[in-house]
Amino acid sequence: GASQLMFFGSDGRGLFVRGVEAVKKAVKEIWDAGILVVFLIIDNNPKDSILDVRTPVFDPATGKLLRIESYMETFPFPYYVVLRDPTELPTTLADALRQWIEMIASQ
Repeated sequence: GASQLMFFGSDGRGLFVRGVEAVKKAVKEIWDAGILVVFLIIDNNPKDSILDVRTPVFDPATGKLLRIESYMETFPFPYYVVLRDPTELPTTLADALRQWIEMIASQ
């Protein structure tokens, strides 16, 4: 289990610039090091929400478009919070910390 907790804040966009597999590998390495990352997605623009972003999925062999899916379906961080109101940051951090402490205590 994770003995350390890290909060990471961003708008969540552009995570795959270096490739999906590179990001997934880095997330796994962080987890294997005993660090739980909670990704805080700052999403305070309802006209351009990350929840509405769609991404194409291509066949690696042919390059043919297979489907369009929600960006969040492939989001590489298993623990994330979409923060729409920045004034809720203290409450959000406190809730995440409480849940992490409960998770550690139950192990």
